Amino acid sequence: MKRFCLSICLILGLTASWAQVETRYGKGNVTVVNGRVLFQETIATTLDQATAFERITQWARQRFCKPNVIVSKITSNDATNHTISLTAEEYIVFTNRFFVLDRTRINYWVEIQCNEESTTIKLTRINYWYEEEREGGLKFSAEEFITDEHAFNKNGTKMIKSQGKFRKGTIDFFDHMVSDMTEVLTQ
Repeated sequence: MKRFCLSICLILGLTASWAQVETRYGKGNVTVVNGRVLFQETIATTLDQATAFERITQWARQRFCKPNVIVSKITSNDATNHTISLTAEEYIVFTNRFFVLDRTRINYWVEIQCNEESTTIKLTRINYWYEEEREGGLKFSAEEFITDEHAFNKNGTKMIKSQGKFRKGTIDFFDHMVSDMTEVLTQ
């Protein structure tokens, strides 16, 4: 009888854990503004605006060059308004094991605004090119794949597997970019 009860508790515990979604990937963590997915973070800093802009410009020139990215272009480097904007394309790797490489190309637009005692980064216009080597692959936008509406089941309790890996990968990608910037601004 004890084994039976223990088995039931174990099964219930496992099924309950499957239904849960980590809070950092859960509903509300992918914002949509004016019909576009937008990731935005403001980093507090003790630097003045000009110094922060200089550091971020240097970081961007290193971060968004080959071999880190496939293609990138700084579209605006405005020293007067302390703003940098660029487009880039690189890989998000989901799985990299022996004989298994699951990845997608991600195209995106970034805008960085340096202010007094803070810097804001925005990531938007996100598009994916998945399995590009298979008959041209699949191309889709973040708006049609990683939003709350598309990434969760009808009840909103469980993340759909295929959309979930893109949602998690994109959130982690942005968080990594923010942590790199934070490190540059707090040195």
